Amino acid sequence: MFFYDLKTGKINGKKIVKGFSVLLLLIVFTGGIAFGGLYLGARWGVFGSLPSKSELKAIDNHTSTEIYAFNGELLGKYYIYDRTHVSLDEISPFVTEALLATEDIRFYRHRGTDYRSMLRVFVKNILLRQPEAGGGSTITRQLVKNIYPRENGGTIGLVIEKLKEGIIAGRLEKVYNKDEILLLYLNTVPFGENVFGISAASQRFFNKTPMELSPQEAATLVGMLKATSSFNPRLHPARAESRRNTVIDQLSNYNFIEEAFADSLKSLPLELNYAPLTHLHGPAPYFREMLRLELRDWLEQYNEANKTDYSLYNDGLKIYTTLDYQLQLKAEKAVGKQMRQLQNLVDIHYRTAGRSRVEALVTNQVRRTKRYQALKASGISEKEIMAILNHPEEMTFFGWDQEKLMHISPIDSVFMAQKLLHSGLVAIEPATGFVKAWVGGNDFRFFQFDQVLSRRQAGSAFKPFVYAVALENGIEPCDFVSNGPVVFEEYGDWSPSNVNDHYEGYYSMQGALAHSVNTVSARYLSKAGIDKVIELARQAGIQGHLPEVPSLSLGTAETSLLELTAAYAIFANEGQPASPRWLLRVEDRDGKTLYRSPTNLPPPSVIKSETALLMNEMLKSAVDSGTARTLRDRYELSIDIAGKTGTTQYNSDGWFIGYTPDLITGVWVGLENPSFSRAYPLPFGASGSAVPLWGEFMQQVSRDPETMNYTSSRFRELPPHLAEMMACNMYIEELPRRSWFERIFGGRDEPPSREETKPEKEEEKPSRKKRRGFFRRILDEVF
Repeated sequence: MFFYDLKTGKINGKKIVKGFSVLLLLIVFTGGIAFGGLYLGARWGVFGSLPSKSELKAIDNHTSTEIYAFNGELLGKYYIYDRTHVSLDEISPFVTEALLATEDIRFYRHRGTDYRSMLRVFVKNILLRQPEAGGGSTITRQLVKNIYPRENGGTIGLVIEKLKEGIIAGRLEKVYNKDEILLLYLNTVPFGENVFGISAASQRFFNKTPMELSPQEAATLVGMLKATSSFNPRLHPARAESRRNTVIDQLSNYNFIEEAFADSLKSLPLELNYAPLTHLHGPAPYFREMLRLELRDWLEQYNEANKTDYSLYNDGLKIYTTLDYQLQLKAEKAVGKQMRQLQNLVDIHYRTAGRSRVEALVTNQVRRTKRYQALKASGISEKEIMAILNHPEEMTFFGWDQEKLMHISPIDSVFMAQKLLHSGLVAIEPATGFVKAWVGGNDFRFFQFDQVLSRRQAGSAFKPFVYAVALENGIEPCDFVSNGPVVFEEYGDWSPSNVNDHYEGYYSMQGALAHSVNTVSARYLSKAGIDKVIELARQAGIQGHLPEVPSLSLGTAETSLLELTAAYAIFANEGQPASPRWLLRVEDRDGKTLYRSPTNLPPPSVIKSETALLMNEMLKSAVDSGTARTLRDRYELSIDIAGKTGTTQYNSDGWFIGYTPDLITGVWVGLENPSFSRAYPLPFGASGSAVPLWGEFMQQVSRDPETMNYTSSRFRELPPHLAEMMACNMYIEELPRRSWFERIFGGRDEPPSREETKPEKEEEKPSRKKRRGFFRRILDEVF
């Protein structure tokens, strides 16, 4: 009854006002005591320790390791959080102006907490219920929140966290100047998609450095900071464009830009150049993964030896490689274009043929799957398992144009996977061994197995090493060798067969190599010696299994695409081998060199210069008139090229190792499971698979001014005495007939001379005076 006046019987208004005033003062006093208690508790570390000024001076955020191509282009990153530090003068002023106009226009006038803005928020947002009036946070306080994420929840917890952020913000302002705080913020602010900092965001959404951002692009990125998911320009372009225009309006409102210019910017469409450099995306993903594993092991040894604790993912290392960025892009483009066409041919091939020949193989593959094994372990019968696995399901499949969502049974999916063509391409500079391009497969997101490193039979691409040893052993290029069948009794009566079933006539060394004649190659291996061929292959860099059998001449050697491509350097380098190299140096974030590739002296030659020159000439014939002549006919490549195709049994593997004087490029195309092609061979060999891919790649390289230096050089001409050694036909149907004298008295068992087998030239019909008489012709025949 405090407010009721007993004398008058009425409510006393003065008492009401006085009572409420006392209550309000009590609430304010109590709240102040509580707030002060919370503040002191936060400052004294009751609710968790606060970083000291010395700790704030040593702020060290996780920074991505960056991998660079030979000319400085960014290939990709290794990271847990995608973050790259840049300096303030490497950031466009459009970014900083947009940030200040949108997030903290009084940044340069407060000391971490903007009390004027907080009062505005209290009055307008809380008392007047106007949330559009904006927030009261500052760039410094947001930086604190980015570096030290909030831990406590609930209303009281939020108050405590904001108090702690204010205290830390004040300390930051005493440790760093304003520009340093602005830079720290721009290097740490999250943009969603596990991307942190303006540099990583610029690269991800616009494929640019921060300095290259246009005003509208800077506004787009700054606009994302309000809600990185809601205003993600890739996921929500319309929403992001609206937010971008709001930022542009703020730039105009605070006189950073003219109103007319702002209107022109807002009229522009939102355009992205989305370029994610994740572990799965970006150029050279197979190369980067191979390099990551190598660096991981090297860094472990380095840390142990030097008592350091460098991290491959957090410490901002700089990795400099030999890869040529433009060559890499062209290689990936060529693989995509050609493999799409080849896969279409394979799909038609198997669609026409049906699955009957490979049904048993598909069933065996199904039984190897984890799902089948799990069902089997649960006690389900074979019949029930197959019924389950024949039931269609939603599945995502690799496609050259885009991922394919298909309604298909697991068993059918195994068949689809088995008939999928795979590929690999690697390009190496023969003079240095520098790897310039590396495509390890169709798509790293779906297939992590690197086809550049996997070993398989090389087919006829191994034959040049047989011929090189034959030359080293003194066999003449124009010593004609029979194409007839040959049997190796000491090796289980093994006999090579020719692809076209042609066993007539005689081939010179050049003709046999250009047309990949198996019977002649086997005879050369027999003359050269299996052990010597293996020795040369090892010296050239082939480390895989090399069987000591005659079939080695046909390419039963197991080698990787990387090894075989590098091994051809002995022909391009006039006898000198070249070891593949891809890592140039490693630096820490401060530029200290942790590793530098050693400069090695040129290795000794493994074959004579003359042998290499002769091999070049023969391998040029394989391109000009042999199994790789498509490069001249279809791709119209007029550059100097030498190389050799290789096709294994049933067309399981198609190889082409081709080179110019300045670049060796190896290509492999085939099925991942060779047994599948044994059941039903592919419709093409190397000439129809690997050669076109190589041709597509080199066509792009030779036409681009930035890369044509790899194709503009010419092979060294053969010296006259070597040219004379090669002056004979590639093929003759019969050896020159022996004279009557030789038939009676013997002799002439050696191959015909070069003079007798020189290519015929067109001549004018001899005049009557020059024609041989009857007796002269008889004498020539006898003697």
